Amino acid sequence: MYLTEVKFADVVKNQFKYKVKAYIGIFSSLLIVQVFGLLMSLNGSSSMGTVGNAFSLSLNNYTGNIVIIFTMLWGFISAITITTKAYKNDDFTFISNRLSRNLANIFFLILASLIGGITALLSGYLLKVVMFFFVDEGFVILTNINITEIILGIFVTSLYMILLSSFGYFIGTVVQLSKWFKVLLPILFLSYLFLTANTSEETTLIVEIGEFYLNEDSLFIFFLKIFITSILLFCFSIGLSNRMEVRQ
Repeated sequence: MYLTEVKFADVVKNQFKYKVKAYIGIFSSLLIVQVFGLLMSLNGSSSMGTVGNAFSLSLNNYTGNIVIIFTMLWGFISAITITTKAYKNDDFTFISNRLSRNLANIFFLILASLIGGITALLSGYLLKVVMFFFVDEGFVILTNINITEIILGIFVTSLYMILLSSFGYFIGTVVQLSKWFKVLLPILFLSYLFLTANTSEETTLIVEIGEFYLNEDSLFIFFLKIFITSILLFCFSIGLSNRMEVRQ
């Protein structure tokens, strides 16, 4: 028995702190993605207009929806990225096991999702400020800033980020099991899209899954859906990683 006993919680905490510092490039890519999303949003997310005898009216609606979509894709791709060998080999500098490594990754993804959710939602207000100062002719902002709506929006956006991150982490873990999955999964996905595009069915599995999470009026039930799904995906990822070789 050793005089100094390493606690499991301390191992996870140290790995988590290390990942926050070491994976700074992931947050740098978040900044690039969101700046690109803002540039894509300069023309407005929707527009409408009308023309009269002596006037013409054009209305553009500026939101951060494009930035939110790009940020969600960033979360999904980042979750896949940290399952690769290049990232996993860094964990061997610690006295750890697969469980501690996976838990540290999960906590990191949750933190990244919260940061991504906050910055993505607030980008919509930043966009309106930018347009206010750089558009001269007839630009009027009719927006009531509601703190409750902002907090609720951050909460919902962060939950979607966590859901996509958990799914990305699961996909990344599956791919690491065998090189064949790197080819098989894209083929299956593209085949499914091709088959559903040539059918007369109004709804597909992807649409039904989207409606299951998007068309929910109760915030509590929505939270339970995201929470349970994310927990299951993370648990499946941990279970699959236990079947890998030591250095895999």
